[in-house]
Amino acid sequence: MIIIKNKFTALFVMAFLTTGCSSTGGMNNLFPAAGDNPIKIESEPSGAEVFVMGEKLGVTPLKISHQDVFPNIYPREKLPLYGRVTLKKAGCADFTRTISTEISNAGLRAQLDCVNMSPASSRAFMEAPHANESVEQRLDKIKELLNKGLISEEEAKKARERVLNDL
Repeated sequence: MIIIKNKFTALFVMAFLTTGCSSTGGMNNLFPAAGDNPIKIESEPSGAEVFVMGEKLGVTPLKISHQDVFPNIYPREKLPLYGRVTLKKAGCADFTRTISTEISNAGLRAQLDCVNMSPASSRAFMEAPHANESVEQRLDKIKELLNKGLISEEEAKKARERVLNDL
């Protein structure tokens, strides 16, 4: 039991508890999140599948909620996908971006790399021997491709494993 001696404090606590329990959004109305507006996702070419937390949400152009990208509860194995959006289109390299404040406010406009890029050719590139590159250079290249969103976290992990297995 809490004993409140000050009337002002008591009124504040009552207002806080009442607002927190209201059916109109509770505390979210007092402190609106910066991310209440949907995130606009576009791609060139359009029609790319949009994946968030490993789930397909639709195709571009699409508006998604911040809750889709930043869920409060999710399985531990999906942690690498948290806050990231992946676009997939046949004949194009996968495009993955972490949603930043800038992207959240302005939207994501992805230029997909579809020139001679099929799933088979991208896999062949990742598996091709690189005799003139050191292990460190190969790992740096994988990290660079991941940071640019040209490969997914899973593809990067598999590529790192292949490079390290070649030692």
